[in-house]
Amino acid sequence: MQANTAWAAPATFLIAFLESFPVISIVVPSTALLLAMGALIGSGIVDPWPVLLACAIGGILGDAVGYALARAFGPYAVRRRLPRSCWRAYAWSVAVFRRWGWWAVFVGRFIGPMRAVTPLAAGVTGMRNLPFHTANILSALVWAPLVLMPGTVGGWVAQRLGTQPSAAMLATLVGVAVLLWVGHSRMRPLLSAATARSRNCG
Repeated sequence: MQANTAWAAPATFLIAFLESFPVISIVVPSTALLLAMGALIGSGIVDPWPVLLACAIGGILGDAVGYALARAFGPYAVRRRLPRSCWRAYAWSVAVFRRWGWWAVFVGRFIGPMRAVTPLAAGVTGMRNLPFHTANILSALVWAPLVLMPGTVGGWVAQRLGTQPSAAMLATLVGVAVLLWVGHSRMRPLLSAATARSRNCG
């Protein structure tokens, strides 16, 4: 990677595009690859700004292409070509989208199952171009740094630890990990309840 850093941004663009492209994002381990790219940023191997920009643009275009295809082919063709494993997520995304519109597109990028089908739902329900693309662009600008951040932090920490980390550094890392785990454990029931309420309202 140090000898080929010029390819970091194009590779990130392709990964982010596949991560945001409908259905394909389910079978491509894009999130893991983006975390690895973030680790390269944190280690100082690649320049962060071109990679960050490429990640945002790839996410924007991935959703935009899915939306355009859904509008072009229509709801029947989209449903007929979806894998069976995507049917439930697609139906739920359409219901959420019809209720929340712009916010469904924005928030859908951050929810794994919805991210794969939200552009399709927007297209088949006839969402207008301007609202879709504003939500698409703004969500990608927030999503790109967030998806790269964990890997970046991990790469930075690994570089600081070196081969002989101090006991204080290890204790700090363990403490941070425990706090994150506790926060996640407390937030997960709240998110699940909110998701259930959205389904019931739809």
